[in-house]
Amino acid sequence: MLRTMLSALSAFALISGVPAVAAPAENAYLLQFRTTLSDAQRHQLKGLGVRLGAFVQDRTYVARMTSTARVSRLSYVREVRPFQAQPQIMALGGSSGYLITLAEQDSRDQQTVAAEVKSLGGEVNVVSASREHILATLDPDQAARLAKLPAVIAIDPVSAPETDMAISRESSGANHVEVAGGYRGQGVRGEVMDAGFRLTHQEFRARPPVQHTAISENSHGTSTYGQIFASGVSAAHRGVLSEGQGIVAVYSKVDDRYAHTKQLVDPAGRYRAVFQSNSWGGSLTTSYTSESQQMDRIVFDHDILICQSQSNTGTRSSRPQAWAKNVLSVGAHRHYNTLSRTDDKWAGTASIGPAADGRIKPELSNFFDLIDTTTSGGDAAYTSTFGGTSGATPITCGNAGLMFQMWADGVFDGGPGKARDVFASRPHAATAKALLINAADQFAFTGTTHDLTRTHQGWGTVSVRNLYDRAKAGGWKLPVLVNETDLVTTGQTRKYTVTSTGQTPLRATLAYTDPAGSPTAAKAIVNDLSLKVTAPDGTVYWGNNGLLAGNWSTPGGTANTIDTVENVLVQAPAAGTWTVEVVATAVNVDGHVETAATDADYALVVS
Repeated sequence: MLRTMLSALSAFALISGVPAVAAPAENAYLLQFRTTLSDAQRHQLKGLGVRLGAFVQDRTYVARMTSTARVSRLSYVREVRPFQAQPQIMALGGSSGYLITLAEQDSRDQQTVAAEVKSLGGEVNVVSASREHILATLDPDQAARLAKLPAVIAIDPVSAPETDMAISRESSGANHVEVAGGYRGQGVRGEVMDAGFRLTHQEFRARPPVQHTAISENSHGTSTYGQIFASGVSAAHRGVLSEGQGIVAVYSKVDDRYAHTKQLVDPAGRYRAVFQSNSWGGSLTTSYTSESQQMDRIVFDHDILICQSQSNTGTRSSRPQAWAKNVLSVGAHRHYNTLSRTDDKWAGTASIGPAADGRIKPELSNFFDLIDTTTSGGDAAYTSTFGGTSGATPITCGNAGLMFQMWADGVFDGGPGKARDVFASRPHAATAKALLINAADQFAFTGTTHDLTRTHQGWGTVSVRNLYDRAKAGGWKLPVLVNETDLVTTGQTRKYTVTSTGQTPLRATLAYTDPAGSPTAAKAIVNDLSLKVTAPDGTVYWGNNGLLAGNWSTPGGTANTIDTVENVLVQAPAAGTWTVEVVATAVNVDGHVETAATDADYALVVS
């Protein structure tokens, strides 16, 4: 209505000679509320012309409006203050690649900002299918001027991507589930994205890789792909999914990763992948950047398990993709080529956490050293010295593939033998993540300075053996397994009960795919869901309490406000009925877009 009135006034001005009245300019603001917004309040703000964009933190959003007068008087508004993006300028000057992040997913905003890039003399490289990102080549002045646009919330430099087995099969339980259930990856399809691949290797001939991009040859990708999909021409080098179907992509050939990933999960497409493994990433950082945010958007919108290497610095400097909330970040430790876990050490090898906001990263870890796998020196070439988090990540992601196969076969759903289509029946990404973390084998540690403390090993090493055996012991079910079927709104709590015999540890894992955070925020988390477990005698355990300093939870604590993965691990639970709760402290952005309400879903695994 307002636009119609302004157009009419402009037309009248042209006819009468009266100077036209310019439309009010839209500006960006940080809009903070006193409580978590209700849907009724969102509707009222929209009626006042407020465009509510990215959630930042502490009930604060980046919002756009032409006037703040009426909004600032609303009883539920705490503060309104101007906002302008603060671009991270490359120190060397000159033109460089930048990832521009918008305040919301809006193709019109995207086109407007892209047009402004061109008008300033910059180069638009990719207008992402995400409707939220633009990859552009800019000089420092152009980046600074673009930051003034109300649609822009962040401008971060990007760099060229960088790259960072016999024992592993036994250690993870891949051999165990093959013997017990015949699981070798049949029907599982997953992508390995890397620098290049020797497609003619003898280990890849039985099931030739499906090419998702143009392919160049490279030893690194040949090794990571072989860890998962080598068929076993050489038995000692057989991959975790020796009968799975691999997909290959060269990262330098991918312009828009959002669109690329969307193709992977298209049910009518040729890929139908259930995971993607990445042993590479952007320039090392300790921050949640635009590239981290981009990965969170990709997983949130496309619901695929993405495994990401942490890197190999021995410090907190890691790949920005690994700091994303929704990916499965993988660290590493030395295993010294022995099956025994007692001699394993971090020993200053892989990159570690925590994230800048305190989130527990990495989430899982695996072998850093002496991995037997394929290499590109010839069609029958192998290496026994592959490693780094580049080696740990494919081991982890390959075992995730076995979990997907077991899921489709009914291991967690009443009994094996269902033989469903792996892609069509797959669990949600958060559920896959929760299952792998819940069943992981932890290294024993005490204190925060131990060589294999929580921020070195994550929640341990992946174990499909544990997943299979625990489901079998429970009559092919777990005590609680929620696959994003239950919803919560702000202030709601969902309760589940579990009966413990007191004979085995109790493990509860909450994971949820969170809306993409803001690169400008001090905390990456958007929606705040918390795990609370209550013993038969009323003793309360809050998620992650005490787990930074040891393997088992400490009673008490408070609700966790930073992690999207929370665990309660009780070594000797009292016999009786335990209550497991998911508490929705704040749902700031719609986490379950299938319904009209602002609500959130989650994965919950109790074993």
